[in-house]
Amino acid sequence: FVNTPDDEGASSLNLKGNTLYFTRCRVVKKVNMGCKIYFATKRGVGWGESTLINITGVSDSINVGHPSISDDEMSLYFSAKMSGGYGDRDIWMIKREKKSGPWNPDPINLGPEINTPGMEIFPYVRNNGKLYFSSDYHIGMGGLDIFEAIKVAKTGKYKISNLKAPINSAADDFGIIFEGEAERGFFT
Repeated sequence: FVNTPDDEGASSLNLKGNTLYFTRCRVVKKVNMGCKIYFATKRGVGWGESTLINITGVSDSINVGHPSISDDEMSLYFSAKMSGGYGDRDIWMIKREKKSGPWNPDPINLGPEINTPGMEIFPYVRNNGKLYFSSDYHIGMGGLDIFEAIKVAKTGKYKISNLKAPINSAADDFGIIFEGEAERGFFT
Protein backbone atom coordinates (compact mmCIF):
# COMPACT_ATOMS: atom_id res chain seq x y z
CA PHE A 1 0.00 0.00 0.00
CA VAL A 2 2.96 2.36 0.43
CA ASN A 3 5.25 1.23 -2.38
CA THR A 4 3.69 1.40 -5.83
CA PRO A 5 4.94 1.74 -9.43
CA ASP A 6 5.17 5.51 -8.66
CA ASP A 7 8.15 7.08 -6.86
CA GLU A 8 7.91 7.14 -3.04
CA GLY A 9 10.40 8.72 -0.65
CA ALA A 10 11.14 11.53 1.83
CA SER A 11 9.21 10.16 4.80
CA SER A 12 8.48 11.01 8.44
CA LEU A 13 7.16 8.76 11.21
CA ASN A 14 5.13 9.82 14.22
CA LEU A 15 6.60 9.09 17.69
CA LYS A 16 4.73 5.79 18.08
CA GLY A 17 5.99 4.65 14.68
CA ASN A 18 2.48 3.75 13.55
CA THR A 19 1.77 6.56 11.07
CA LEU A 20 4.03 7.18 8.09
CA TYR A 21 3.91 10.46 6.13
CA PHE A 22 5.67 10.28 2.77
CA THR A 23 6.08 11.86 -0.64
CA ARG A 24 4.66 10.08 -3.67
CA CYS A 25 5.46 11.30 -7.17
CA ARG A 26 3.00 9.85 -9.66
CA VAL A 27 4.36 8.69 -13.00
CA VAL A 28 2.00 7.92 -15.89
CA LYS A 29 3.55 6.61 -19.11
CA LYS A 30 6.97 8.05 -18.15
CA VAL A 31 5.42 11.50 -17.49
CA ASN A 32 5.86 13.01 -14.00
CA MET A 33 2.38 13.92 -12.69
CA GLY A 34 3.62 15.86 -9.65
CA CYS A 35 4.49 14.95 -6.08
CA LYS A 36 2.05 14.94 -3.16
CA ILE A 37 2.08 13.95 0.51
CA TYR A 38 0.35 10.77 1.65
CA PHE A 39 0.03 8.94 4.95
CA ALA A 40 -0.44 5.32 5.90
CA THR A 41 -1.23 3.77 9.29
CA LYS A 42 0.35 0.56 10.51
CA ARG A 43 -2.01 -2.44 10.47
CA GLY A 44 -0.45 -5.38 12.29
CA VAL A 45 3.00 -5.95 10.78
CA GLY A 46 2.26 -4.04 7.56
CA TRP A 47 0.92 -0.69 6.41
CA GLY A 48 -2.68 0.10 5.56
CA GLU A 49 -4.00 1.96 2.54
CA SER A 50 -2.16 5.16 1.58
CA THR A 51 -4.26 8.33 1.81
CA LEU A 52 -3.58 11.61 0.04
CA ILE A 53 -3.40 14.69 2.28
CA ASN A 54 -5.35 17.43 0.54
CA ILE A 55 -3.69 20.85 0.59
CA THR A 56 -5.49 23.92 -0.77
CA GLY A 57 -3.87 25.33 -3.91
CA VAL A 58 -2.04 22.14 -4.85
CA SER A 59 -2.70 20.98 -8.40
CA ASP A 60 -1.01 18.27 -10.49
CA SER A 61 1.55 20.83 -11.68
CA ILE A 62 2.73 21.60 -8.11
CA ASN A 63 5.25 19.38 -6.36
CA VAL A 64 4.72 19.02 -2.62
CA GLY A 65 7.06 16.90 -0.53
CA HIS A 66 9.50 16.34 2.30
CA PRO A 67 6.90 15.94 5.09
CA SER A 68 7.89 16.28 8.74
CA ILE A 69 5.34 15.61 11.47
CA SER A 70 5.58 17.38 14.84
CA ASP A 71 5.82 15.26 18.00
CA ASP A 72 2.29 16.22 19.04
CA GLU A 73 1.08 15.35 15.51
CA MET A 74 -0.76 18.67 15.24
CA SER A 75 1.52 20.25 12.60
CA LEU A 76 2.84 18.83 9.33
CA TYR A 77 5.71 20.72 7.69
CA PHE A 78 6.55 20.36 4.00
CA SER A 79 8.24 22.04 1.05
CA ALA A 80 6.49 23.34 -2.08
CA LYS A 81 6.52 26.04 -4.72
CA MET A 82 3.03 27.49 -4.37
CA SER A 83 1.22 30.76 -4.85
CA GLY A 84 1.93 33.12 -1.95
CA GLY A 85 5.49 31.88 -1.49
CA TYR A 86 8.71 33.88 -1.37
CA GLY A 87 10.78 32.02 -3.94
CA ASP A 88 11.61 28.78 -5.68
CA ARG A 89 10.43 26.40 -2.92
CA ASP A 90 9.26 27.40 0.54
CA ILE A 91 8.65 25.67 3.86
CA TRP A 92 4.92 25.49 4.67
CA MET A 93 2.80 23.72 7.25
CA ILE A 94 -0.74 22.57 7.80
CA LYS A 95 -2.39 22.09 11.19
CA ARG A 96 -5.23 20.20 12.81
CA GLU A 97 -7.16 20.61 16.03
CA LYS A 98 -7.04 16.98 17.24
CA LYS A 99 -4.41 14.29 16.74
CA SER A 100 -6.96 12.02 15.09
CA GLY A 101 -8.78 14.86 13.35
CA PRO A 102 -8.63 15.98 9.73
CA TRP A 103 -5.94 18.36 8.48
CA ASN A 104 -6.94 21.95 7.81
CA PRO A 105 -6.12 22.05 4.09
CA ASP A 106 -5.08 25.74 4.11
CA PRO A 107 -1.26 25.87 4.08
CA ILE A 108 0.64 28.37 6.24
CA ASN A 109 3.87 29.80 4.83
CA LEU A 110 6.56 30.00 7.55
CA GLY A 111 7.48 33.51 6.46
CA PRO A 112 10.43 35.54 5.18
CA GLU A 113 12.85 34.71 8.00
CA ILE A 114 12.95 31.13 6.73
CA ASN A 115 11.79 31.42 3.11
CA THR A 116 13.83 33.35 0.54
CA PRO A 117 13.90 33.91 -3.24
CA GLY A 118 15.90 30.65 -3.31
CA MET A 119 15.02 27.09 -2.41
CA GLU A 120 14.11 25.94 1.12
CA ILE A 121 13.56 22.20 1.35
CA PHE A 122 13.76 19.14 3.66
CA PRO A 123 12.15 20.55 6.82
CA TYR A 124 12.58 18.58 10.03
CA VAL A 125 10.90 19.58 13.29
CA ARG A 126 12.66 18.32 16.37
CA ASN A 127 10.97 17.26 19.63
CA ASN A 128 12.18 20.52 21.27
CA GLY A 129 10.35 22.60 18.63
CA LYS A 130 13.46 23.61 16.69
CA LEU A 131 13.02 23.50 12.93
CA TYR A 132 15.79 22.39 10.59
CA PHE A 133 15.79 22.87 6.84
CA SER A 134 18.12 23.21 3.86
CA SER A 135 18.52 26.33 1.75
CA ASP A 136 20.56 27.40 -1.24
CA TYR A 137 19.96 31.11 -0.56
CA HIS A 138 20.64 31.86 3.12
CA ILE A 139 24.33 32.67 3.64
CA GLY A 140 26.12 29.36 3.72
CA MET A 141 29.18 27.39 2.73
CA GLY A 142 28.04 26.41 -0.77
CA GLY A 143 25.21 24.46 -2.38
CA LEU A 144 22.44 23.51 0.02
CA ASP A 145 23.29 24.09 3.68
CA ILE A 146 21.41 22.95 6.77
CA PHE A 147 19.96 25.68 9.00
CA GLU A 148 18.35 25.72 12.44
CA ALA A 149 15.30 27.93 13.07
CA ILE A 150 14.26 28.83 16.61
CA LYS A 151 11.01 30.72 17.15
CA VAL A 152 11.56 33.77 19.39
CA ALA A 153 8.71 33.89 21.94
CA LYS A 154 8.51 37.70 22.17
CA THR A 155 8.25 38.37 18.44
CA GLY A 156 6.96 35.07 17.04
CA LYS A 157 9.67 35.33 14.37
CA TYR A 158 12.40 32.81 13.67
CA LYS A 159 16.11 33.21 14.45
CA ILE A 160 18.05 31.37 11.73
CA SER A 161 21.53 29.84 12.23
CA ASN A 162 23.78 27.98 9.80
CA LEU A 163 24.96 24.68 11.35
CA LYS A 164 28.45 25.30 9.84
CA ALA A 165 31.22 22.68 9.52
CA PRO A 166 31.42 19.78 9.99
CA ILE A 167 27.68 19.49 9.18
CA ASN A 168 27.76 21.88 6.21
CA SER A 169 30.30 21.78 3.39
CA ALA A 170 30.88 23.30 -0.04
CA ALA A 171 28.59 20.55 -1.44
CA ASP A 172 24.85 19.97 -0.85
CA ASP A 173 23.92 19.15 2.76
CA PHE A 174 20.29 18.29 3.57
CA GLY A 175 17.79 15.92 5.16
CA ILE A 176 18.95 16.12 8.79
CA ILE A 177 17.22 14.04 11.49
CA PHE A 178 18.06 13.60 15.18
CA GLU A 179 17.86 10.62 17.54
CA GLY A 180 15.24 11.96 19.98
CA GLU A 181 16.85 14.39 22.43
CA ALA A 182 20.41 13.24 21.71
CA GLU A 183 22.80 15.62 19.96
CA ARG A 184 23.39 13.09 17.20
CA GLY A 185 21.58 11.99 14.09
CA PHE A 186 21.94 11.66 10.36
CA PHE A 187 22.01 13.87 7.27
CA THR A 188 22.76 13.62 3.59
